[in-house]
Formats: sequence, C-alpha cells, structure tokens
Amino acid sequence: MVSLVNFLFFLGIILNTYFISVILHKKGLPQPLSRNLVSFTLSILIIGSIALLLVSFESYKILSVVLIQLLVSGSFIGYIFFRKIDLRLSPISGWNGSGNLFTNAILSLLLLSAGAMYSLFPIEYIKGDRDHGVYVVFGSKIQKTGGLNFDDFRYQELTQVLGNNIIYGYPAIHSDHSPQDPSVPIGSLSPRFYPLFPTFLALSADLFGLDAMFRVNSIFGVLSLVFIFLIVKKWIGPWGALIAVFFCAFNPAQLWNVRTTLSEPLGQLLILFSSYLALYFFRKNKGWMFFAGGILGLSSFNRIDSLIYFPAIVIFVGYLLFLRKKSLWRGFNFLFGYSAISILGVLYGYINSKPYMVDLWKSKQLLKLTFFCVSSSILLSGLLFFSNLKIGKKSIELLKNTILKNKKILRVAILSFLFLLITFAYAIQPVISNSENLTDFFYFKKNSFIFFVLYVPLLLVLFGIGGYDLLVFRKQSSGSLVFLLLGSLLSFVYFYDPSIYPDHYWASRRWVLFPIPFACIMGVLGLYSLPIKRQAIKSALIALIFAGYIYHLYNRNRLIFFERMLSGYSEEFERLSVSLPSEKAIYFTKKQDLASPLRYLSGRDTYLIHKTRPFLENASRLIESGWNVYLIDEDFNLEDGPITLEKVDKIHLEGNYPLDTVNRYPDMLLYRGTFLQVYKLGLDPKASAQVKKSVSLNPSQFAYMLKTVRSERKSQPNVYEEVKAYDYYIPKDPKGKFRAEFEGEVLSQATFSVTANQSSSVIFPESPGVGDDKKMSIEFSVENPETDDVQIRFHTKKDRQAVLKSLQLSRIP
Repeated sequence: MVSLVNFLFFLGIILNTYFISVILHKKGLPQPLSRNLVSFTLSILIIGSIALLLVSFESYKILSVVLIQLLVSGSFIGYIFFRKIDLRLSPISGWNGSGNLFTNAILSLLLLSAGAMYSLFPIEYIKGDRDHGVYVVFGSKIQKTGGLNFDDFRYQELTQVLGNNIIYGYPAIHSDHSPQDPSVPIGSLSPRFYPLFPTFLALSADLFGLDAMFRVNSIFGVLSLVFIFLIVKKWIGPWGALIAVFFCAFNPAQLWNVRTTLSEPLGQLLILFSSYLALYFFRKNKGWMFFAGGILGLSSFNRIDSLIYFPAIVIFVGYLLFLRKKSLWRGFNFLFGYSAISILGVLYGYINSKPYMVDLWKSKQLLKLTFFCVSSSILLSGLLFFSNLKIGKKSIELLKNTILKNKKILRVAILSFLFLLITFAYAIQPVISNSENLTDFFYFKKNSFIFFVLYVPLLLVLFGIGGYDLLVFRKQSSGSLVFLLLGSLLSFVYFYDPSIYPDHYWASRRWVLFPIPFACIMGVLGLYSLPIKRQAIKSALIALIFAGYIYHLYNRNRLIFFERMLSGYSEEFERLSVSLPSEKAIYFTKKQDLASPLRYLSGRDTYLIHKTRPFLENASRLIESGWNVYLIDEDFNLEDGPITLEKVDKIHLEGNYPLDTVNRYPDMLLYRGTFLQVYKLGLDPKASAQVKKSVSLNPSQFAYMLKTVRSERKSQPNVYEEVKAYDYYIPKDPKGKFRAEFEGEVLSQATFSVTANQSSSVIFPESPGVGDDKKMSIEFSVENPETDDVQIRFHTKKDRQAVLKSLQLSRIP
C-alpha cells in the first residue's frame, strides 16, 4: 500500500509538471529550462498547498493528498481540452540548438554538486530547544495526527498531583492558559510557528521516513539556484549567471541553512520564484503578475515576518505610478495577488495560533510589521487619490520630467548614498559601538553588517553598487524592481534589526532568506557591468575575483563541508520509539531539548518538570493511580526516599556540531554527547530518605561530554580540548558546602568547574584544583535551597591529557 501511494504521489507530480508545461508553452514560455522549472516548482507548491489545506482542517493524510493531487491533474486535462491546446509536447521543445549546450552542462554539474553537498551531509538537529528541532517535531505531529492540535487536557490531572512543578507545553508549543483568562483550560496548547514548511516535512516523512525530513530543503535549495541562473541570465548572459549560481550555491550560510530543517530555504525559493515570474511576465500578461504576487503571498503561511514584503511591493507600485503609469495595473495585480494570499495566512495564524499572534503583538514585533503595512497602504491610497486630482496629475508629470532631466545627478546621488551607507556600517558604526561598552548581543545588533561580510566578502558587496546601477539606470526593466526592492528592504531590515540571538551559524538564517543571495547576485551584476572596454582586462579581473571567492569559500566551509552534523540523533530516536516501554507509560524529564521530540517523534507521553525533588515527592500518587511512571535524568545513580528507581534504558545522543561562537565566525567543530538514564519508578514504603555524607561517582559514567574534533583557530590556544561532566542529584537539604576529590594521573594539568540546575548557573568557575598530579580537590557551596542537582566538570587538554580514575563527592560539616 505504501509503495502504491508513493508511486501515485510521484505520478501526480509528473502529470502536473507535464500539463502545466503544456499550458505555459501555449501562454508564451517556450524555453524548455524555464518552462519545465516553473512547471515542476508549481507542482511542488500545489502538493504543499493541498497538504496545508488538509492540515488546516486537522485532516492531513498522505493518501488524501495523492487523490486530490490526481484530481488537480484531471482539472488540468479538462482545461487543456476545453482550450483546445495540443497535449503533445516534448520536454525539450523550444531548445535553440547547441549554443547553450556547454553552459547547460556546467549548470547541470553545479546543480548536481550543490545537491550532493546539501543532501549527503544533513544536520540531524532533533532537539526541541531550537527551531531546527521544533520544525521536525511539527512535521512529525502532522504526519501522525493530521494537524497541529497540541491540546492535552491530562495537564489538569498532572497539575493536581505535581502543582507548579509541571511545565505546560514545550519550547514553541506554549500553553494558552493564563490567570487573566481562566476560561482557557490548562491543557490548551498552540504552536508558535507557521505550518507550510512542517507540512513539507510531514510529506517527506510519509514518503521516506524520518531521515528524509533532513533533505527536504536540498530540493528547495537546488530549485532556487536554477531560478538564480534564469534571473541573472536575463540581465548579463549565461556565463555571469553561472558565476552567480556558484557564488550562491556554496556560500557557507546557504550550505549550512539548506542542510537544516529551517523554513528560510523555502522562503528564499518563494521570493526567487515570484521575482522570476514578475521579471519574465511583466510585459507579457497582467494576469501572470497577480499569480506571481500570489506565489510570494504563500510566504505568509511559512513565516510571519513575510508581511515585511508588503512595503517593498507598495514602493514598486509607487514607482510605476510616477514613472511607468501605463504599467500601473501590472503592479496592482502583483500587490493584489500577494495581499489575497497573505490575508489568508494572517487569518490562519489568528484562528490556529492566536496566542502566538498575541505574544508577537505584545513583544512589538507584529506591531511593527502591522505599522509598516498600514502606513504603506495609507500612503499608497493617498498617492492614488492625489494622482487623480488635477494638481496631482500636474505634480506627478513635473516630478517625472524633473527625474528624467536630472537622471545623471540622481544616479550619482543614489550610488554615492549606497557607498556611504556601506562605509558607515562597516567602518564607522563599529568604532561608535566600541566606545559604548556593549554586550555581545547588542554589539551584534548594532554591527550586524560586519558579521554579514563574513559570509559575503566586502568587495563583492561593493560591486553590488554597480548592480544597482545596471538594474535601475541602465537596464531600466520595471519587472526587475520586484527582485531589487525585496532584496534591498530585507537587507536593510535584517541589518538594522536582526532580531535573533547572535551565534553563528544561527544568525545567518536571517540573511540566507534573501540578503545573502541578493548580495552575491548584485555583486556579480556589478562585476560584469564594469565599464572596462578591453575584454581581456575585464575577463582577467572577473577571474581574479572568482579565484578570491573560491579562497573565501575554502576558509569558511572547510570546517563543515563534508560533515554530517549530529549524525546519531535520528537513529537514536527511532530506536527509542521501539525500545522504550509504552503500556500505560508516562515519562517526565527536565530536559527541554528532549521532551518534545521524545513525545512527538518517538510516541512516548513525555512531560517537562522544573525539579526532580518535588516530582519524586509526589510521584507515588501517579503510581497509585495506575500509571507506569518513568523519569529521564542525567544522574547515573539516582535514588531518593520511598521511591525506588530501576534503570530500564539509556539514551545516547551524540554527534559533531560547531562551537556556538558569538560575534566571530565558528572555528571549532565539537563532538557533543549527552548520556541519560531512563528510570522506572516504584513504591517502597519501608525505604527512608537518607542524606549520604559521601558519594562515589564512576568516572566512566559521565552524563555529558564535549571535545574538540577539529579546530581552525590560529594564534590562540584552545579554550578546551575535552570536557566530561558528572551529574549528581542532591536528594535532600541542598544548601551547604561540598568537596569533590579526584584521583588519577597528571591532574595538575586539569581544571574543574561546577554548575547547578541544568547548568543554568555556575557555582564554581573553571579553575585548577588543590593538590598534586595524583590527588586533587575543589570545594564549593550551594546557596540556593531550590537547587536540584550539581554537575561537576572535568576539563583536560589534548597536549596535557589528565586521567581521572575516581571521583568522591562529600558534604563538609
């Protein structure tokens, strides 16, 4: 049955691609590459839209998607016969001979290479603490239940037992209940992300399993590259387009983000697809401009910040009003197409994720977007009203004539302004910020451009000024302005206010949405449009810049190029979905990155708690009510009072991942390992809680390990080479003094640290111990009575490898 569904699924894609290609050929799109690319991309978006519609009604099933897809194919056949279009069409119909054979071969090689780099080395981020993992959780939820209804009214029962120790929901799956609105039940949960990208993840999981989720973006990434080729080819020809594709394909931010399960690559594809349709059909068909706007409007189901596109489109319409009034309705059609779909996206968010919208409004993010949209709407309405007045018509005509007469002055002014803006952002703003003594977060926010050029070299950005000159003053193609205005506005917004935590590569996701491909493309346009008459000199300069960019890519990509990040995660979660007990089972953990994947991917009812101690104190009531209660914890030897804890399984989450650097490019690849124990809880009325004065920890039973896999750091010694962490749950009376005693070899070369409460607080900063090579000790104090656990960390260096043989933890009277 599964194989039949898969066959019908891909049959539907093939049929829709073919039928759309037939229709496009009739509508005036003869080139086979562009026609087939548009057809295939539309087929993919049709599938996603069908699945999204079903998700909206909590009715998603892969079989339903396939059947509706085949109905769509039937409707295309009906249209073709009704319009009397010849159904026979060769896929290469319109190919103009061997002139493009060589460039097409190079393009194919680039696309195959990029596709391999994207799909063979995915980032298996199955952790619920960041968006990568949350999107995977959402995709799995859709696949298993048909929608994104996270409501769980068991929370009401758990609250009666565990009180405030239970956490409602998970990261990005928040409780809608609040003391201010008691009518909303405690178990009401709603998602904090939009559904289009998770819907594609659900489709991939249904077709090929969990591992396929990590490769969905590779399809979007490759499609984006072909649209880049077609867009740039129209401006500067095939060779410049190939260079633009190369610059974008292997850009480190593009490489990283396409390998992740983040929504930006899909958003990037929608922008490029819409820009290509606007560029190609602007002078051919008004209706296609509405369709191009609708494609961009799909972004409103993918990312809420896509509302920022609206002011850019308004500027586009305003430009047509003043300088290309005969084409004004083409601009309006694009605006109406975008607005129609975007309004549906906003309505979806309001109906299905109202608390998310409210939170964004309170944080002023949605307020700012709404202000920009409303202000630009009012401004456009005012301009339209003014343009129909007698004085308005005269004023617009006067302004148009003034601009045309002073075109050279305007050209110099705009290009000079861009150069000064880049100079300010790169050279002046950092000097100002250095004098303000800012934190890392605010320094990044004020100087994001200097970190952007870690991904796109400054020289290429400066050449982008020439790209503006080409598109605005020399080509004068109104259809190009959609691409230009979207790129300019998104670049300005995400440089001025990135609104993201500034660790790389995390911060790059904002820029990869469009600023990075936009800057690369504009740089290539500027490079190819240099006013150098001697072709040999110009070609030599292009070759030099190309070689320099290759060196840039080598420096930036060598840390991650052939690495499959967190490669053990998906295999472990698939194992857990089989090995963990499920009969009347209920799981509890403090690990926020584990709880939601374990629940929605592995299918085990898992809940988050704040503290272990109050949970164990009340767990007996859950056991007595008939549940098989399990606790997932880092302590290898957990025990407490009248509750017995039996180890039934263990969880190993391992893989390589870059160092989370802030305000500098990642230069270390780390092995990260988390090792957890699964305990089944039981009752033992005879047992009593005892406070042990001394505890022996087995050095081989570390709960956390971090070690350098590869380092690109020069001129600086490594901060660490290896860290092993040992967790200890403090069963009673946590306040007091503790001594950790270490025995081993070369301990004088090691350093030690202690954290508490899931490593959220440092109670003993990394320091040498007291003793000699054989024995070492440290002393620390626990002041907070709410402290639940301590984690003792043992730091060693590669060239001074200390060996730990035993670890004793004791209270100091």
